[in-house]
Amino acid sequence: MTEQRVGAAGGAPNDIPYLRPHPGAALFERRAARFRALAEGHAITDFLRLGAALSAAQAAASAAVSVRIGSEARAPRAPIAAAGVERGEWHAVLRLIAAELREAPMPAAARAGLAAAAALDPEALRSHAERVLLGDVASLDLAVAPFVCAALQVRYAALAAQIEPATVARAASGCPMCGALPVAGVVLGDDKLRYIACCLCGSQWHLPRVTCSRCGSTAGISYFSLEGRAEGVKAEACEACHGYLKLFYLEQRPGAEPLADDLATLPLDALVVERGYAKVGVNLLLPA
Repeated sequence: MTEQRVGAAGGAPNDIPYLRPHPGAALFERRAARFRALAEGHAITDFLRLGAALSAAQAAASAAVSVRIGSEARAPRAPIAAAGVERGEWHAVLRLIAAELREAPMPAAARAGLAAAAALDPEALRSHAERVLLGDVASLDLAVAPFVCAALQVRYAALAAQIEPATVARAASGCPMCGALPVAGVVLGDDKLRYIACCLCGSQWHLPRVTCSRCGSTAGISYFSLEGRAEGVKAEACEACHGYLKLFYLEQRPGAEPLADDLATLPLDALVVERGYAKVGVNLLLPA
């Protein structure tokens, strides 16, 4: 593993769009395609193919269920942060995802987790959702959580797609649209702008490069990468809070999708954690 240390960054120009346009339901179609591409010849092919099947099921559920934004989504700060997880439409999304995955190949443990998720009662589903929104994913049932979170992602992506990006206020930390944790970041090819991606609703917001996504520090930032492996990905680590987040450089890694590519580069996580850093965000398809 190589390490690169850099100095403090300057501020960002005011004309940079803070939020990128949300792809809506296309988010899951793109993610499924990326999972399929990453799975070819990968050491964890079966796991990535399951990610592709789950993302495709999310895309199908997105097309089948209408999620309408309510009056609660009017505040400029995190407008959909508390958008009624007690409402039943996302429970229907979970059932649709389970139906779509009925014939998909998966390990026995995953199959049992899917069945358990589909059988949860409304109160248990509400409890899971509240913990996800609070960032308390460590307390979730790890067999059930990826499928419950997949349904929540469909709901919150649909809500985010209905919000005008220009009306959303900047956030000190977390997703400015829903308040959830990030999953990873992408660095655009042409202008090298860096956007952080939400683990839940899929929104992407601008954060100046060489800036910690957790504490905002611009000093003591290091970049770790694996020599000769995983081209176009680095872990940005902060000495101030000892957090890190992976960044995918689209110029070297065309087609990278934050959630899918995060799961495909787990060896980098292991090595950065060994150096004493903790991941800033979470991947809801692998919350442990």
